[in-house]
Amino acid sequence: MFHLACTICAWQAEDADLSACPDCGATIDLRYASPDIPLQNNLPGIWRYGAHLPLRSLERAISLGEGSTPLLRSARLGIELAMPELHFKIEGSNPTGSYKDRIAAVGISRLRELGKRAWAATSSGNAGAAIAAYGVRAGLDGYLFTLEKAARTKIAQILAYGPQVFAVERLGYDPLVEQATWRNIRTICDANGWGMLVTARKFSPHAMEGVKTIAYEICEQLGGVPDLVYVPVGGGGLLSAAWKGFVEWQAAGLVDQLPQMVAVQPQGCDGITQAWQAGRAVEPINGCTSTISGLQLTAPPDGDLVLRALRDSRGWATSVADDATYVAQADLAAREGIFVEPAAAITLAALRADLTSGRLRGDERVVCLLTGVGFKDASALQRMAEGRAVQPIKVGDILQIV
Repeated sequence: MFHLACTICAWQAEDADLSACPDCGATIDLRYASPDIPLQNNLPGIWRYGAHLPLRSLERAISLGEGSTPLLRSARLGIELAMPELHFKIEGSNPTGSYKDRIAAVGISRLRELGKRAWAATSSGNAGAAIAAYGVRAGLDGYLFTLEKAARTKIAQILAYGPQVFAVERLGYDPLVEQATWRNIRTICDANGWGMLVTARKFSPHAMEGVKTIAYEICEQLGGVPDLVYVPVGGGGLLSAAWKGFVEWQAAGLVDQLPQMVAVQPQGCDGITQAWQAGRAVEPINGCTSTISGLQLTAPPDGDLVLRALRDSRGWATSVADDATYVAQADLAAREGIFVEPAAAITLAALRADLTSGRLRGDERVVCLLTGVGFKDASALQRMAEGRAVQPIKVGDILQIV
């Protein structure tokens, strides 16, 4: 069982259809009656951790087989970087191709349990695809509000699941538009009996509990805790929820230490990194010049929770140029056989920069979260293929290629 608690003030209550503290307006956290996390291996996907997920009846859980994604030790890059304990968590192997499936599984299950008839969300692609797919599974209608310049491959995947999709002018590039979009979605959800499923703890604290299962899995797969976890950061929900997972795993007595968390943002859209380096609260930034799809947020809703996780974990925030991210994407494919979108590859780019600067020794056990599969971004895929020709030959020429 679980209850709700404010992340700032002393307010607590039993479970309710809330996304913010009624006393101070801050983000709500979910607290569980027991720190124990008994595994229920008879349940599908992430629901094996159902004792620490916010669903009253696990019989109503929706699953497409999310979770249990591979954690791979680097085959070549770790050797080249003199970092033998480099690991990659491959979240692109989830059913719709990203870690957002964990959020959708919990979020859609909860909406069905609450009797909601539809969902509404914002997304540049991955969350929209995940929520739409799980929404179909649950028989819910869907309404997605996306960026005008969202990756077309991601939008095509979303449309295949059948929700209504709207491109909001200036969304992702103007903090006032972002904030107004979230307010308006909340209004139409309240008026129509829908559920808001924006993938941020500020808006969907119950659904975001699905993210912490990444941390649970990493600890199980490593047989312990990594020294460092590099996490892509747009809105901040992934890092803050993953940190919560490590903390809960330790509280359950399953490990005796915690990792340092590293928040990675693209230069040109890095409000959280700027706040961390300046030692201040996160503030909206005026515009976004990065081309890294999925990390383009000028007003990160969970930025305050990221800063708290970085302080508590003795971690840090860093920003990476887009060009370095695209190089890392190509290298993961060519050197490791791992095909990811740029928003995932940014963690390798940041790791390289930290090694070059001397921030890392090289003997640390590091996990890079690779959040989405490479097919998600067709333009980035074309960039990887530039200059690589397909040679036309005749059948008899096959014998002459070597």
